[in-house]
Amino acid sequence: MLRLVTWNVRYFSHSTRGITSMDHTQRAISAAIASMRPQPDVVALQEIDDASFRSLAFRARGRTKRGESVSNFDRFYDSLNRQSLEIGGHQYQAQFYPAQGHRGGTPLYSTGLALLWRSGLTLVDHNGHEPHDITHRRIARLARFKQKRICAWGRFRAQSGEEVDVFNTHLSLPAFFQRTNGPTGGRFGESDNQLREIDSLLEFVAQNGQLDRTLLVGDFNALPGSRVYNRVTSTFRDAHATFLGAPPARMVELPSAGFMNLRYRLDHVFSGPALRFHDFQDTAPYGPAHPWAPLSDHAPLVGRFSVAAP
Repeated sequence: MLRLVTWNVRYFSHSTRGITSMDHTQRAISAAIASMRPQPDVVALQEIDDASFRSLAFRARGRTKRGESVSNFDRFYDSLNRQSLEIGGHQYQAQFYPAQGHRGGTPLYSTGLALLWRSGLTLVDHNGHEPHDITHRRIARLARFKQKRICAWGRFRAQSGEEVDVFNTHLSLPAFFQRTNGPTGGRFGESDNQLREIDSLLEFVAQNGQLDRTLLVGDFNALPGSRVYNRVTSTFRDAHATFLGAPPARMVELPSAGFMNLRYRLDHVFSGPALRFHDFQDTAPYGPAHPWAPLSDHAPLVGRFSVAAP
């Protein structure tokens, strides 16, 4: 049995409302993950600003002089392993997947995704060297200003020989100034640009994954029952909804993200038919009562699953 965590960490900057990354937020998120019981086997993270002016904010030179890692993701990764090993937990390995702002220099901002996995699991294949670009660029002359969206993939093999494909993504928000028509009556997951991106993502998944043993996770910026959600669930199951026996209308009432007083279910765990989820312990609706609400504007989804015998 394996335990999965997927979490949009908001650039480790929630305490500054997204302005700049903070070390204490990195340490608090790594502590939250290390403290989970049982500890996760695979962790998928979204919204990582690894090394930009926004995330470093005049701190890079001081970190270099002190012999510390400059990269925000490296610092988080080191913190997770340090805190986990101090309590006798797992040691993790990691693969970072750059999306925006990683072509040299110090960009204004950067983005990326990450997969982490415990010792005992083996990463047998991945696309970290060339993450799949799913971005829909509607206006060619403005394409270079569009924030890049990617799909990160890793295939993991357990010591028992079972393999699982994990696809991690973060879809664009609905395009501004475009009308949306869809079953939810809202915007999240109903926009044409989001449908173009999910189609590109699903094509990549079909080409690279073992569909019956695939996990597709992340921040989809799409509500349950939306066009994007329905497109994915035509192939995969919403693992949390299946575990609860809940229809999309019920899942909308279990928010995973928030903005001011607004609450939305935007994060999902989709799974192939050979993966059975046994619990979603440590998964709770986003809001002020959530123990990790001060760490991000998203709450983690945490679930344990097993691979069915062929």
